[in-house]
Amino acid sequence: MVTNHKREMESYTYIIDGREHKVNINKPNEFSFGKKKILSQKDTDISFDQEWYSKGYKVYSCFDIEELSELRHGVSNCVKNIISSELGIFKKDFELIKYHELIRNENNHQKIIRKTSKLFFNDFDIILSSILLKFENILGFKLTNINPRNRNKHHIIIRINRPLSSDYNPPHKDIYGGIDNEQYIPKYINFWIPIYGVTTKSSLPIVPSSHLISEDKILRTKCPGSIDGKTYHVRSIKSWNNCNKLQRVKITEGEILIFSSHLIHGLAINEETDQTRIALEFRLYKS
Repeated sequence: MVTNHKREMESYTYIIDGREHKVNINKPNEFSFGKKKILSQKDTDISFDQEWYSKGYKVYSCFDIEELSELRHGVSNCVKNIISSELGIFKKDFELIKYHELIRNENNHQKIIRKTSKLFFNDFDIILSSILLKFENILGFKLTNINPRNRNKHHIIIRINRPLSSDYNPPHKDIYGGIDNEQYIPKYINFWIPIYGVTTKSSLPIVPSSHLISEDKILRTKCPGSIDGKTYHVRSIKSWNNCNKLQRVKITEGEILIFSSHLIHGLAINEETDQTRIALEFRLYKS
């Protein structure tokens, strides 16, 4: 979720796969270090017992051609329905990878992503429970979208990232919202599924093993972070271990990325010139 704000800005540079990327950070963004503590532990991180835990993530082969086609169809229909209901625009032959050609106005785009960032299973015309079963088979335990702390359902996100745009979060950890707002660590795990336009120029940047960095080495905001004139729900991380380097996940069609909610990720700049990048995101709890 994002809000537009105009404030005084300062420029800051991150490095993704060896390339510098300058972003404008809104002032005042108060950055501070945390306590000398690693938050990812057996009782706080449900990825702890996975064989890939030391890296904090792994890419798995998940969908065959038919399954991927069905998933793409369901995601496309969901976005088309939102565009129709929010903007009164309906195009039967609309290709999601060309979203940027249909939705050119920034205000219209914001109307769409306000809906696509808070979806649930019944917003799709395909059965997503079969996807959940795949995730469970990979991890070896049952999953749910229901937060055991408050019984609220966690939303699903269709992430829409237009070419050469600022449609991306700052580097962040998903756990920080729960820590800062409610003083608890939400125990879920992240699933990131490429749908369209995910390439080596648009894939999700991550910081491998960053879930094992002590909080006194992470410089971050304690309130929603602002970047390039937009304020997000997530907290901005400026540096970690005096570093500002991320790497894009190497992932292709039919694969999924599973990662710890303690892992630093974000800044998913879409450097493609004529492809909208679409990804489906789940955050699920151990059932």
